[in-house]
Amino acid sequence: MPNIVALKLSGARSPGTGTGGDNGSLVLVALDQLALQQQINANFIFHAISNYKKTPFERKTLDFIAKKWLHLQLLWREFRLRDKQIRRVGHKDTHCQEHGYFQQELFELVHDKYMAARGCLSRDKRNLLARDPPAPLVFAQPTK
Repeated sequence: MPNIVALKLSGARSPGTGTGGDNGSLVLVALDQLALQQQINANFIFHAISNYKKTPFERKTLDFIAKKWLHLQLLWREFRLRDKQIRRVGHKDTHCQEHGYFQQELFELVHDKYMAARGCLSRDKRNLLARDPPAPLVFAQPTK
């Protein structure tokens, strides 16, 4: 599977960090580090989605789907929180808006993939529940 994030970044322009030790270059370095962490997290999300889609339906139990759902939610939460952090850092300097992270629209790409995966997980769960309705509760009769 090609690295989607790397492909998106190859066309994005990132401003130079400069050679001076001013606050602007420090902000850009911090932004570069956050953007790199964000790219890594995006790849984790894409791999989790891809691996789930490759899983045969026979292996997809309710417990399996619940675990994958939780894992995907945790990855998405981390991605969303880091995006907010990047946007806060980016607003400190006008040059930061030219950074590749803002030009590539990575957040929108990952959000679309995440929402599609949520739909897939929900559909599989509904199909499992429709196929195997939960067994009725049986209460033991009290003994006298």
